Amino acid sequence: MKHSIAKYISKRDLALILVLLSLSLIFLAGFHFLHKKEGGVVVVTVDGKTFGTFPLDQDQVIPIKNRKGVVSNKLTIKNGEAYMSHADCPDKLCMHQGRISSDGQSIVCLPNRIVCTVHSNSKNEMDGMSQ
Repeated sequence: MKHSIAKYISKRDLALILVLLSLSLIFLAGFHFLHKKEGGVVVVTVDGKTFGTFPLDQDQVIPIKNRKGVVSNKLTIKNGEAYMSHADCPDKLCMHQGRISSDGQSIVCLPNRIVCTVHSNSKNEMDGMSQ
């Protein structure tokens, strides 16, 4: 017994399904872009002490000195994103953590005790738990 899908779904039904799917995708994309919090600065700490605060809208390479005063890492800011471009630690995990640009994202280098965290210029009413 052979059943055809065309027997159960008319052209109007198919058109309605496609319109609803398109509207859903447009709504989701709009919601994502409207509620995305862009970061304004990257705060770098070494051994728990603030090393510096750097704007994400200025392309630059920041040499970061470890607690011994030796340049151990380099943070690169380019096109509104920050990433660890150099590290002298053995595992180099911080270099593989990717690019950060949104509020609250971090890059951590445990061996050198370096933490780079994005802080947003605008605050959202919701906290991290309610999002």
